Amino acid sequence: MSAEGGTAEDAPDRAGRDLSGSPTWALFRDWCAATEHSALPADPATLTEFLDAHPSTSSTQRRRVADIDIVHRRSGLAEPGHTVTTRLAVNERRRDRTARVRAAATSIIETIPTHGWPHGMFGRRDALILTLLASGMTPTEMTALRRGDIGVENSDLVVSGDHRIAAHLFGDRPGHDPVAIHRRWAQVQSLLDAAATTRMVAAALDPNRTPDSSSSSNSNDAVPAAHANDPLLVRIDRWGHTPWAPDPLTRRSASALTRAHLTGQSPTHPGRITEPGAGRDTTVVHSAWDDVVLDQGYYVRGTAARRDAHERLSDMGARLDEVEDRIDDLLRRLGDIDVAAPHPPARCTRT
Repeated sequence: MSAEGGTAEDAPDRAGRDLSGSPTWALFRDWCAATEHSALPADPATLTEFLDAHPSTSSTQRRRVADIDIVHRRSGLAEPGHTVTTRLAVNERRRDRTARVRAAATSIIETIPTHGWPHGMFGRRDALILTLLASGMTPTEMTALRRGDIGVENSDLVVSGDHRIAAHLFGDRPGHDPVAIHRRWAQVQSLLDAAATTRMVAAALDPNRTPDSSSSSNSNDAVPAAHANDPLLVRIDRWGHTPWAPDPLTRRSASALTRAHLTGQSPTHPGRITEPGAGRDTTVVHSAWDDVVLDQGYYVRGTAARRDAHERLSDMGARLDEVEDRIDDLLRRLGDIDVAAPHPPARCTRT
């Protein structure tokens, strides 16, 4: 109730306008009554339908959304105009930009790798970023998303409950619809939830690996409650590692990644280095001290030290592999443990 005893929708806005007599609010309220929709609170989909039913210029539509949002804000309710779908409906420039991005992404999405290490991991995340961008979202909006904000309804991807991304966003390309793109990235996140090692994630992304049920179209899309508030898009270092505590991708990084893909300059990610010295730069750099004369013992001592280090560390690779194998085994055994409730200790009675 307002100070004059009216309802919140009767209160004036910051510009002093009396919203009870606003043509926009009256039109919206009458339309909702005629179509059996709730005007207060209004669903974002209802507002979008109202705008579609009453076409006008972009400036008029923005003013209508602002008036309806003010009524909701005065009533302490969520503003239906603060959604991606509504902003696309009232912003012609944003719609045009989204259409251009979608056209460019359609020819790019199939070229992004989804398997192999570590480029498959980067590719799955970047494909989802391009999908969200092609649906009309901005880098700021997508980097604020949490894993629990994504859902699947029929064959469409639904973001935050109101932004629907149709299955044919990129045309009829098997395996490249928005739901499949999201599920591939969700599979990686599920592995990370289980504290999987790098080797386990790399094995799951092996292109020669037989697909399992976790990547099928009938997989469960529900996110565990413990991870529903984790960021959807996370930072990945160049070796494919993610922070132990999920670190959200920044708006600037998301913008740079999308710009790189759309301009044909997508980042390359080198494969895993397994052989000693592989990928080492062998370019000879001439030093300013090349004319310094060292005593003969310098080379003897240096050679002996390197030989000793080589002998001591010759089996280090095998030892590290053994440690990683033991970690993998412990993780599997921990996953198989059935934790039962402890039995209360038996009570002794005196006779």
